Amino acid sequence: MSVSSLALAQTLLNGALLGCLFGSIALGLSVKWGHLGVADFFHLSLTLLGAYLTYSLVTELLWDPFLTLAVTVPAFFAVGVGVQWLFHLIDAQPFTTLLITFALFIVTESVVSMIWSPDLLNLRPLLSDGFTTSIRLPEPLPQLAVQPIDLVALVCAALMVGLAAYALRSTRAGRAVQAMRQDAAIAETLGVRVLPLTLAVSGLAAATAAVAGMVVSLRMPLTPTLPLQWIGIVVVATMLGGLGRPLGALVAAVVLMMIQNAWSLWFPPQWAPAVTFGVLFLFLALQPLTRVARERITSGRTA
Repeated sequence: MSVSSLALAQTLLNGALLGCLFGSIALGLSVKWGHLGVADFFHLSLTLLGAYLTYSLVTELLWDPFLTLAVTVPAFFAVGVGVQWLFHLIDAQPFTTLLITFALFIVTESVVSMIWSPDLLNLRPLLSDGFTTSIRLPEPLPQLAVQPIDLVALVCAALMVGLAAYALRSTRAGRAVQAMRQDAAIAETLGVRVLPLTLAVSGLAAATAAVAGMVVSLRMPLTPTLPLQWIGIVVVATMLGGLGRPLGALVAAVVLMMIQNAWSLWFPPQWAPAVTFGVLFLFLALQPLTRVARERITSGRTA
């Protein structure tokens, strides 16, 4: 099947912008998995809850979608702190935290179904034209168009990932998190207050789910099973981008969604998620080869 260059360019652009949304979701998972050792599947559920809370506040109280963040961000920060405090109280090991967050992931889907019903809920018909009218790109690409909501996803992803990457690399607290990741016991000996730091990191990671959830409510119809559709792309992007590396997760999510969208132009779209896991398989399979090549290069320099 022949595909025009314009259709391909528009498809890749749409994939890149949708990848920004998934990069926002992957941000919290990457930070908690990489720096706290918690593979937090509940983070996807928090994103879903953020989307539903945004929907309710907009439809029932007529709030502006961005104003809802004044409620959801601090609330989710408290939830993130509470979950991490629970792990501290029971001295949970990584496998235990995985089971607990996966259980919360399953339970949340049922709770959302009971509160909001399993039916599709769509916020887009209630939005103003400013959110739904496509915008043409300026010269030299006037044939391409973007949705304003996708631009919101782009800005939110850039802000959150940029702030997280800067904080981890260039602030004292960020360096303390890096030290804690290397060895928590030694870091504590050197004066790092591990428990408050882990609580703060967990809270901030959960707060990003509130922002991502707001974008989700604007971007797509809501159903309680949405996290099951996200889990593949979010987990693979987190692993490909490098655990604890916000920018890596965002770039990986963007590339994966561009590949998936391009795949759908030539092949059945239902196979697109398999492409994501295929990329992960190739990445993991090539790791031994790249390690051997790196070791040979290093030994050649020292010889």
